[in-house]
Amino acid sequence: MDRFVQFLFKYKWSVFSRGDLHLAARPAWIIIILIALILSGLIYFLYINPKYRITQGRQAALISLRVALLALIAFLLMRPVLVVSSVIPQSTAVAIVADSSKSMELGDENKMSRIDALKATLDGSFTKALDARFKVRMHKFADSVEGVHSTGELAATGPATDISRALSEASKDSGGLPLSAIVLMSDGGANTTADLTATLRELRTANIPVYSVGYGSTKSFKDAEIVRIGAPKRVLVGSAVNAEVLLKVSGFGDSAKAILAISEDGKAIKTENVDIRAGDAQTVNIEFTPAAAGVHRYTFEIKPLDGELTLENNAQESLIEITDTHPKVLYIEGEPRWEYGKMRSSLGRNEKNLILVSVLRSADGKFYRQGVESGQELDQGFPRTEEELFSYQGFILGSLEANFFTYDQLKMIEQFVARRGAGFLALGGARSFDAGKYANTPVASMLPLDLDDRIEEPELPAVSNFKAELTARGRMHAVTRLNEDRNLSAKAWEELPPITVPEILTQVKPGATVILDARSTTDRSRTVPLLAEERYGRGRTIAFTTNDTWRWRMLLDSKNTSHETFWRQMLRYLVSSTPGPIEVATEREVYYAGDTVTIRADVNDKKFEIIKDAQVVARVTDPEGISQDLPLPFGLGENTPDYRSEFRPTKNGLYRVEIIAKQKGAELGHAISSFLRSDKSREFNDPRQNVELLRRVAAETGGKYFEASKAGDLPEELSYLEGKNSEKVSKELWDMPFNLLLLVGLAAGEWFLRKRSGLA
Repeated sequence: MDRFVQFLFKYKWSVFSRGDLHLAARPAWIIIILIALILSGLIYFLYINPKYRITQGRQAALISLRVALLALIAFLLMRPVLVVSSVIPQSTAVAIVADSSKSMELGDENKMSRIDALKATLDGSFTKALDARFKVRMHKFADSVEGVHSTGELAATGPATDISRALSEASKDSGGLPLSAIVLMSDGGANTTADLTATLRELRTANIPVYSVGYGSTKSFKDAEIVRIGAPKRVLVGSAVNAEVLLKVSGFGDSAKAILAISEDGKAIKTENVDIRAGDAQTVNIEFTPAAAGVHRYTFEIKPLDGELTLENNAQESLIEITDTHPKVLYIEGEPRWEYGKMRSSLGRNEKNLILVSVLRSADGKFYRQGVESGQELDQGFPRTEEELFSYQGFILGSLEANFFTYDQLKMIEQFVARRGAGFLALGGARSFDAGKYANTPVASMLPLDLDDRIEEPELPAVSNFKAELTARGRMHAVTRLNEDRNLSAKAWEELPPITVPEILTQVKPGATVILDARSTTDRSRTVPLLAEERYGRGRTIAFTTNDTWRWRMLLDSKNTSHETFWRQMLRYLVSSTPGPIEVATEREVYYAGDTVTIRADVNDKKFEIIKDAQVVARVTDPEGISQDLPLPFGLGENTPDYRSEFRPTKNGLYRVEIIAKQKGAELGHAISSFLRSDKSREFNDPRQNVELLRRVAAETGGKYFEASKAGDLPEELSYLEGKNSEKVSKELWDMPFNLLLLVGLAAGEWFLRKRSGLA
């Protein structure tokens, strides 16, 4: 289309959009008036006065054609010109920044690699046209920026693409001349954390437009990619891991069949067949159980599909710490009931890590305690101090009325979750939830179900009349995994006997998730929440509204272990994310070449109050066993008060981070974490040309985006930039081919119409 416009109008449309129309030979107004009078008289004597026997319509058409023809001739005689700004040759500079990152090696640019197509552009007339008018400064960039003198210095080897840094540094290197523009030649694969928005704003303010040239296919691109891995950072040994793998395919039709494989420390542990829909990324859940304690490196990989353009993005890695600790869960029950005994027995011999400490009120002021370490522990039925309560990682509240606790104790339970970051589970019963008068207490504020909108239904028979039913979220939840095969797990839930829901709570809080519904066996259209959870503060809360899961044990075959499996997983999940008083972590588990690692540590006392005056040192050990100490000062974080520092790893492999916290010379404690510097590259994450970003860079700075095939038009576009080093030039318009066509067309049209009217 641009070439057609240029053929008809002599210049490209971009020239017209920048210019102003002027007449180089405009006569005086008196002459224009005289010419108009003469033309009017001529038309009068030719078409009006003779009163030819023609229709009024044809007469009007003939007059219009003759007026238009004579007006066009008069207009051309006045020499129309287009006045545009043009850069004074060699008075300004243009910076070229050429992408030399690894993704530029992909061969999807008209059967050439992107870097070769870029070189072909620079080796052709493109650079010569720029050299004729500008001082050209050429740079290559990936994660850093470097000046170059020839295309022979360009190679697709960079580990990352930092467009923000490239534009910023190029804007400062103009060889002492004003910088007219920056030409960005890239596939747009920006993958660093640099603030591109701020850089574009600065360029706009400095009146330095960016003209982007995009390389890489925007249409057909065969690729299968693992976009992201979602997996817990830490799990208790023996627990199953539910990993969420975000997959994306393109170029394989509506869907593709793929094999997803998982390896642990290089050893294959599981494969799964998956169907991936084309288009948007989709999540695939896959479960596995780590074999032993320790920090393990897991690789998730899509096996290669036929015709894939690159296999570099088929795999991603994750680190998971498998701990062999013994977290303690406190269970307080208000009345002897089957649920209490069956829950304790469900742990049995198979649970070697969890410690369940229970208190059962047998009478007023009398308590039956199990799992305590001393005669004084919990002798009053509840921990005496915050320190004692905060020594547990989880809390289960059974059928026990709210006024059993003082207000301070209820507030202590709320802080146990919010500040300490522990897990809290509320069980249904005769003295639970609203029946226990917990509405408007600190406990009610953290439950996932509202207690103010309970629906009383006394007509419901007090028998087992509800069946547990998995929700969409519940199908993949860690608590509901009754079998390693999720389809068999769903079948196992269908086979569980009915249960009772003594109190119907229907209002789910906005941030909560329902894991299990209870469906009435007498009215199949009626469901109510059975198991729901919510994040609260640093911890999590769970509401389980039934009071007789013991029926699952009593009414099933003795070989069926669904009841034991459920409660074992429930208690493990309850404490799975509970932090210790001293913790260290990095912002991610996996980093790439060039990344900066932020190490942050939390240091708390036994009440989990922040200690702000500790001396914290992190010992970072690289994959080769070489260690270095890194002080972590307090208060550098913008949003959270913690100890943190930055570190840039230089070797690929597993790093170990150990912190030791001291206060006035006394050691408070230590914590250990790990991170991985991967040998893979993020350059191939979403490897198609990022047209949206390249267009944005151009639009926000006042430039323009060009496809690689049209890069040859860019030098002329730049020559019409307006600025201090530009001058006004006139471009003749009278000799445009369109004018000749229009003259011939008007004359021929009038002649044809005259012939048809019998006037010729």
